[in-house]
Amino acid sequence: MNSSEDTSINQSWRESSDKLLQDDARDNNSINAEINEEKIGLNPFYKAGGNPTTQWDSTVPTVIDINSLKRDGLGPRQIAAYAVGHFNNDLSGSIWFTYVLYYVQEVVGLDPVIAGFVMLVGQVADGISTPIVGLGSDRCKTRIGARAPWYLAGSILVIPSIFCLFVYPELDQTSEVYYYIALASTFNIGFACVQISNMAIVNSITFSSQRRDRLISLRNGFTYVANFTVLTSALIIFVLLRDQIWQFRVLGFTIAVFGTLTSIFYLISLREPFLVKEAKRLQKAFKKIKSPDFEAEKRQRALTQSRSDSHSGIIKLWYHWLAEGQFYIYGLVYMMTRIAVNVTMSVQPFYLITVTGFVKTEENPTPIALALVPLVSYITSMIFSLFFYKKLMNLLQNRFIPFFVSIIVISLGSIPYIFLNSDPNLQWMVYVLSSIQGLGLAIMLNTATSLISDVIGKDDSSSAFVYGAYSFFEKITNGILIFLVTAYYNQSEQPLRLIIGITPVLCSVIAFALTYLGKVFYSEKMGKLSLNTKK
Repeated sequence: MNSSEDTSINQSWRESSDKLLQDDARDNNSINAEINEEKIGLNPFYKAGGNPTTQWDSTVPTVIDINSLKRDGLGPRQIAAYAVGHFNNDLSGSIWFTYVLYYVQEVVGLDPVIAGFVMLVGQVADGISTPIVGLGSDRCKTRIGARAPWYLAGSILVIPSIFCLFVYPELDQTSEVYYYIALASTFNIGFACVQISNMAIVNSITFSSQRRDRLISLRNGFTYVANFTVLTSALIIFVLLRDQIWQFRVLGFTIAVFGTLTSIFYLISLREPFLVKEAKRLQKAFKKIKSPDFEAEKRQRALTQSRSDSHSGIIKLWYHWLAEGQFYIYGLVYMMTRIAVNVTMSVQPFYLITVTGFVKTEENPTPIALALVPLVSYITSMIFSLFFYKKLMNLLQNRFIPFFVSIIVISLGSIPYIFLNSDPNLQWMVYVLSSIQGLGLAIMLNTATSLISDVIGKDDSSSAFVYGAYSFFEKITNGILIFLVTAYYNQSEQPLRLIIGITPVLCSVIAFALTYLGKVFYSEKMGKLSLNTKK
């Protein structure tokens, strides 16, 4: 090989090397552009200036932490808005079960049968409308979103109706009956609209399970705030005002004002179309970074799922639930829990007056105990739910044992109610028993609510039907029971003793037995449901 050939080969090699370097540079530029595009949408350290030039914090490591990537458009204001989105319903629900039955019978003067019928009509309206609203909300498409129209309509119904319940209009007896029946129906239909829309939107505005858990936790936290607000307001109003009609007028007005302000804040701050679109965009970008081949994997999962639906336990359509045994078992568990809570709340004012002798006086036309006893009970259950329930569940690692614990606590707080009387030396015991009973009911209610999530798993394609069905049967059953108690037993001392002393215990025992059956027959299937729907 001569020198001319060497020169030719070297020149050819240099040209090839230069071409390869140029190709590599172009590839690197393309890759960097893609990375920058992902960073703009995802990197939480990205500095968005007022001009098109992008700047990056040089202190940020080049390796992106997947867990720190933003997956929704929620800021502090939007999070706060969702947290108080159900506040109006919680305020109204608290006053509904605690005072409406007492008010229409003792203040307005309706016959006990009519008063019970008013409550029954409201519960039936709520039970029927809840599944209808759930299915309608899933199919709704408007410029302001799928859930917002239902929330707005529900708020328009709830706020004026809860206030008008306590205005005490000057009407004849027949007109009064129609007036309160119409308001009870309107209120409960609106309640269902707000409840379902607020529960359903969380799955659309963020795809992060941790963020969803935080939002739900904040919403539940404000449920405690709402109940505390109602009972504290009632206590203050009952002490300061001497006119019983004006006591409930002011209480109704106070609740309406708080509910209006929080509902307006929710509607203004939570722009559903933007948040839904932003959540989808960021979730798509997140999956690209987490798994570049996610589209192929998604298609493969869909294919595999379609071949194994009959074995996986995944529920796809609402009517599939009707063939699932765990749907009925845990639905009855939830129903027993709500009966224990709602019947106790509704009967307690009559028990305090008839059995323990907290009667009306000229100075206190509404006995202070009617606000103070449920407030003491609620504070106890609130402290436990906020600070100790999670620790209890982490310690026990199941849903079965907490129900057994609730039987013991509820029995300690409920059975002694049977033996109390108006003796001043025994009256004070009602505050202690109320606290213990409230603690047991809190354990029972929190566990039953968690079981619904276990039944649904992460397959939310028909979750609205599950919530709606459970709500339907629970509200109808509660309405019938409260009607019977109000119509025939709310002024009879011995029946009231047995109702408030035995009902919570009996419900907790039945719930425990049903949970045991569910554990024996369906624990493996529910485990598969959670695993196979894991995202």
